[in-house]
Amino acid sequence: MKGKELDSWDEFTGSNFLSADDVKDDNQVFVCTGTEMDLENVRPMLLLESNENKYKFSLNVTNSKFVKDAGVENPKSMVGKQLTFKIVMVNNPKLNKEVEGLRIRTIK
Repeated sequence: MKGKELDSWDEFTGSNFLSADDVKDDNQVFVCTGTEMDLENVRPMLLLESNENKYKFSLNVTNSKFVKDAGVENPKSMVGKQLTFKIVMVNNPKLNKEVEGLRIRTIK
């Protein structure tokens, strides 16, 4: 079966998408180790690591605009960048209620 990596259980045991629960504080650093396309939402996805944990973070319009306005030339240019996040309340249209979401706070 081509395309699946067999050096990790992540793809087989649930989601490893970055969530508000994963962000311990505003100063926690996540390093971008790669990029790929979020085929479900048709937008860039960052592959992140923090404290030896790996996460995926799909860039919504707000976060994509923040990255572009920060002077990052394209999604691939995020590799090697250090990010911090802030937890914000956002509207989830699928649930029709406010939920905790993540906004990129800094890029270095």
